[in-house]
Amino acid sequence: MKIYNKISKVKYFEDAVFLHYTGNMFGVGCSAFSKVAVKKIDNLKKRTQKKGYIVLIPEVDWLERYGIKYHPKIRRLCQQYWPGELSIVLNDPENSFKFVSQNQKVAFRIPTSSFLREFIKKVGTPIISTSINLSGEVPYENVEDILQEKGNWFDFAVIPSKHKELSIIPSTVIDGTKENIKCIREGKIPFSEIQNSYAKPLILFICTANICRSPMAEHYLQHLVDKNGLSYRIGSAGFFESGVMISENSRIVLDENDIDASKHVSTQINEQLIQDSWLVLTMTTQHKLYLLDYFPNSINKVFTLSEFTDYNMDIDDPYGLDVYFYRETFKKIRVRIENLFDKLKSSAE
Repeated sequence: MKIYNKISKVKYFEDAVFLHYTGNMFGVGCSAFSKVAVKKIDNLKKRTQKKGYIVLIPEVDWLERYGIKYHPKIRRLCQQYWPGELSIVLNDPENSFKFVSQNQKVAFRIPTSSFLREFIKKVGTPIISTSINLSGEVPYENVEDILQEKGNWFDFAVIPSKHKELSIIPSTVIDGTKENIKCIREGKIPFSEIQNSYAKPLILFICTANICRSPMAEHYLQHLVDKNGLSYRIGSAGFFESGVMISENSRIVLDENDIDASKHVSTQINEQLIQDSWLVLTMTTQHKLYLLDYFPNSINKVFTLSEFTDYNMDIDDPYGLDVYFYRETFKKIRVRIENLFDKLKSSAE
């Protein structure tokens, strides 16, 4: 059996059944549109009843490509958690996925493995992914065991030469076919966290130390959100250690705008905080690049504040300068935050 670890060399055929790595575990997959291959996997898995499969896509926009319908709030969950370990059941009114759906409902996910996402783009079709073990069996943790015991399952394998430690915890599966989401399977991501994000998304501002620019952005947007009764959580963080008070000049400038930020203390960025955020807005392009280097799977939700609000300039750090420069920095932040607020308000109407 051919094992591909370079996408450029993959030779794919429509009814193939293949071994792949999702970024979390190994799986068996095939084209979601191949009735023949899906039937093969049904037989290999000894499925006697009609059950749906999880469909993997490389980008959120592929949902629209196949006519998948969903509530606008579901789009925010996709942006927040994909690529990641959240599978969302959505309506398939055009019955595009009839070989793998149940009652015209399909579970979708974007895998964390960039290698697998590139493979899906190359073959140009969504794939299904399911565990290699039969019901009741312990999941396989290495390629050698899979090939020795299940090697006859596969026509080929697409596996990156390097992959992270495997997890036996599957993705969390939720039903997103109605406005109120429901948990189908608790997995890698606690459903309580998903519910919280669904009801009240977190917008996170990032600057270097979280004592000058990002606190001004956070507290000004919080002021607007509270004043208008919008359902968002607002936060901020930086790259340095937590626990430092807001800079005096930032406090003064916010106080001049009737905003009390005297109790603000800095927070250091961490993986959980990034996962909890729907939108992550940085003060500079360099901040954005740093974040994407540390957290590459947050690519769908990390933007510069200027980029997201249709401006084209970074917001420079006034740290150590006279209060005049803080006032000028706040002016730049303010117009961008008001633009952001208008976007939030419009989406809520």
